[in-house]
Amino acid sequence: MFYRLSRAIPFLILSAAFLSPAVHAQDLPVLTDPDVKALDPSIKVPDYEVSTIKVNKSGNNMMRIMFKPDGFSSTNLTLKTLIGNAYMIRQDLISGGPAWLGTTGFDVEAKVLGDDVELLKKVPPLQRQVMLQHLLAERFKLVVHTETKMLPTFDLVVAKDGPKMTPAPLGEKDDDAMANPDAKRHPGMIMTSQNSVEGTGLPVATLASQLSAILHHTVIDKTGLTRKYDFVLKFTPDDGPPPDGDNASPTIFTAIQEQLGLKLVPSKGPTPTLVIDHVEPPTED
Repeated sequence: MFYRLSRAIPFLILSAAFLSPAVHAQDLPVLTDPDVKALDPSIKVPDYEVSTIKVNKSGNNMMRIMFKPDGFSSTNLTLKTLIGNAYMIRQDLISGGPAWLGTTGFDVEAKVLGDDVELLKKVPPLQRQVMLQHLLAERFKLVVHTETKMLPTFDLVVAKDGPKMTPAPLGEKDDDAMANPDAKRHPGMIMTSQNSVEGTGLPVATLASQLSAILHHTVIDKTGLTRKYDFVLKFTPDDGPPPDGDNASPTIFTAIQEQLGLKLVPSKGPTPTLVIDHVEPPTED
């Protein structure tokens, strides 16, 4: 699993399995999502046996993160970004810690060895996030806990005229494209940029998760839609230039209603957040 990030464009291509926010912070649930099954306790999850962490001194803004067959690799990611990935939680829901948490980029290489290489191939994506949690605890002495706060949220509901998304073929599986890389469809994949979100064969819960990241508010799927869908959403971001001309994209709130047949309704509810209790700079290897 590989994806490249930049500070200008937060995400490019992600597997849906990495978008559903539900893993554990020190064995406490951070976020829950109806699309995510409980972690399987019968699966043995190895820890990374060797790791190197260095401050990135490249001076550029390009970031990269990769889950490899034998480990984990990232380039120029801040610790706050790494924590967000490890606990599958938005960075605006992370509090505490020193200023360098969100400003210093690190290069990370971590590997399993021996028989654990084959074992790692059987570890589902969410359990890999737990491995990253353990790595951060070991190398950064990271200690966290969760706090639930009443925060503004959005309910994602069906608009008056009904959904406008295209239902994906019944029986389609997310790994179909992996079995045939040349397939025209890639179910379970999502592509995003500053002003667009395009999904193929995704549940609405995954769309809600991505909207949460864009809006910096938790979006709760209350559509009642149980199918998987294809969709394309194009909008003008809040920090982008104002719409200009007949072909300009609308705001994300208008675009969701016009292009997807859904609607965001402001609400407020209990939201799990992650609090940094202790963290230390790593010693460079």
